[in-house]
Amino acid sequence: MLDTVIIGAGAAGLAAARRLKEAGAAFRIIEAKAHIGGRAVTDSTTFGAPVDLGAHWLHSPALNPLTPLVDRYGFRVKRGPEDFRVARHGVILAGAEHAACFEYVEDCFAKVTAFADTERDCLVSALFPVRGPWHDFFEANFIAKQGLPTAQCSAVDFGRYVWEGDDWPVLDGYGALVARHAQDVEVALETPAIRVSWGGKAGVTVDTPHGTVAARSAIVTVSVGVLANETIRFTPSLPDWKLQAIADLPMGNCNKVVLGFTRNPFGDVDTMMLMPDLGPEQSVEFVVREDRRNIVTTMINGPFAKALAAEGARAMADYALTQLAAIFGNDVKDCVTDRLVFADWDHDPWIAGCYAAARVGRFSARADLARPVEDRLFFAGEAAHDRYIGDVHGAHLSGEAAADAALAALRRGHPASTGAG
Repeated sequence: MLDTVIIGAGAAGLAAARRLKEAGAAFRIIEAKAHIGGRAVTDSTTFGAPVDLGAHWLHSPALNPLTPLVDRYGFRVKRGPEDFRVARHGVILAGAEHAACFEYVEDCFAKVTAFADTERDCLVSALFPVRGPWHDFFEANFIAKQGLPTAQCSAVDFGRYVWEGDDWPVLDGYGALVARHAQDVEVALETPAIRVSWGGKAGVTVDTPHGTVAARSAIVTVSVGVLANETIRFTPSLPDWKLQAIADLPMGNCNKVVLGFTRNPFGDVDTMMLMPDLGPEQSVEFVVREDRRNIVTTMINGPFAKALAAEGARAMADYALTQLAAIFGNDVKDCVTDRLVFADWDHDPWIAGCYAAARVGRFSARADLARPVEDRLFFAGEAAHDRYIGDVHGAHLSGEAAADAALAALRRGHPASTGAG
């Protein structure tokens, strides 16, 4: 019998696998999709250049355990601040107006961060009874970071998020970096877990379309969206406290469409992060000409993103082009190619959203999600880390923690079951 079966080969599952491999444990990792990386995956074929469908930035790079991988594997990143711009009424802001907008947004985020150490919680929206002239833009920014509106999110949960330094875009693809680091990890792809049986004395069995995997324990790294949808059945059912934690961590929304252009219709632009001020109902961000390529990545966030993605890739592309034309002119429509990359995380049954946000008063749900069940079921993922919420490195660290906990449990119950003795 295996020591552990890992369900899911995203950043958390891959980190857990490396930890178990280092310890000499017998394990197997299964993945429902045809690729590893989960929400960190890179398309390098559509445009002949890397495009991330999900995660793209190394957040808090000085603290991020994945930052050293950049140099180890020779990946290119942009080390330093991006040119972040705001467009209002079709005009990119500059000077005092640009400064006033950013100062207001930074003050709002600082106010949420200051709430982190309190034991009383409230909705993020409740922190702003008085709203300044740039408040709608702050709201749209918040949705871009959390995937849900301020009126649905815990202030303490978001305030505890560690967000230090400039975000570094991985120019060669964050998903490609995650995959490179996992090159020596064997993964059974297109092998979804259908049922996890854990109530007997013989450990855990996981039913898949390709047979049953038996192990002493399981590390579950699928998203809380998958857990909430009961895409995987647990027999017996998970305990009430675990189900409550899952319910208290709803998934936000962020979908992408990437467009290519035959030439540069954006003027003198050398990589711009651009956000039009459309209010919280339409939280939209553009990465324009990253790495000086005639490509634009559009990230559409919040409930609007889920509704628009449901209409399909063409609807997403048309919306992006309309917003770009409002800023740069109709020339963008004349030189767009018919190639595009579309990532709809909301309607992917093996993801079901972008990342998790805690409900008000339930910031402790992340710790409950990470808590093992009877030293047999261990849980990991971006939702299970309370400081690097929604981040690849948060998932990575939670995967390592789950593997360490599983190894400790194995040694307590089966001291000869791992190579560590």
